[in-house]
Amino acid sequence: MEEKKKFRQELKFYINKLQFEEIKKRISFLLDTDKNTREDGSYFIRSLYFDDYQDTSYYQVVNGISKREKYRIRYYNYDSSYICLEKKFKINNMTHKTSCRVTKEQVGDLINGKLEIKKENDKLLNEFILKTKFYGYRPVVIINYNRIPYVYKVGNVRLTLDYDISIDYNTEDFFKTENKHVPIIEDNMRILEVKYDEFIPNYIAWLISINTLERTSYSKYLNGRRMEKAIK
Repeated sequence: MEEKKKFRQELKFYINKLQFEEIKKRISFLLDTDKNTREDGSYFIRSLYFDDYQDTSYYQVVNGISKREKYRIRYYNYDSSYICLEKKFKINNMTHKTSCRVTKEQVGDLINGKLEIKKENDKLLNEFILKTKFYGYRPVVIINYNRIPYVYKVGNVRLTLDYDISIDYNTEDFFKTENKHVPIIEDNMRILEVKYDEFIPNYIAWLISINTLERTSYSKYLNGRRMEKAIK
């Protein structure tokens, strides 16, 4: 029997530099940062997004379809020794994510359409290989950003502060460290994401002044594709 998907709440907010620094100062005393961060408490994320020949994922976001999915491959801090294939499924503000490890060689073969289904592959990887073969999934844009992640066990809360969000539109350069990043958000703006299971503790909501922040449906993927299409 297939395991039931566990969905989490996901809220996004626009914040400026001053709000960014204030929130960071407030929550750093109570919440722990992710164990994989660099010395400054952040890590760099580089994600390669895929879409089918009809750009279904792109138009699902454009048209505000509440039920949608996206596939991406990502790694951190330019360290290609740990790479993940991820499938993100979303219904309104509820999200579910599955992932599996892939190698740099497998990513190269995926990009070139040469990876084959194998019994020893993870189920998600074989599912995605089928998508590339029968639905024309191909790499469309690279999204880059820095993230400061905070975690709190009660409610399984995860707060992330994202900044310096940019794209590379040459998907063949996914593993290159020297790239010209094209910004897709104003220099003064940041994105706060709040993820949790059933509830978010009141004092955390108070610490980040959640009721006074500007809610947004900002999609890195959508804004990245728009910029990619404008450049090309």
